[in-house]
Amino acid sequence: MAESLVLRIKTKHGVEMINSLTSASTVAELRSEVSALTNLSVESVKLLCGFPPKPLIGLDSTTTLAELQLKSGETLIVEEDMSARRVQLEKNYQDEVSGVCVMYYNVHVICSN
Repeated sequence: MAESLVLRIKTKHGVEMINSLTSASTVAELRSEVSALTNLSVESVKLLCGFPPKPLIGLDSTTTLAELQLKSGETLIVEEDMSARRVQLEKNYQDEVSGVCVMYYNVHVICSN
């Protein structure tokens, strides 16, 4: 049977608690809960655990919290992964530039006819 977990989530704005997960919950579910708590996108959530804090990186989203050996009462530190934010900003910029180019092309075609 899956053990209920209470995790402390430490952010730059303070400490919050998550008590809706179990040892059978996945990393994806943890990231989703942290995202809702912190208003960060799921992709930009960077989790650190242990002492000294080490990033939980390279994890499959289906990895369970039991496989990570997370125990009830542990503290996870949450930071914003700026590389994920940079990728999103670059994509938004490319979409915007593409839209401007298409609009310019359409105006050019209309004016030249």
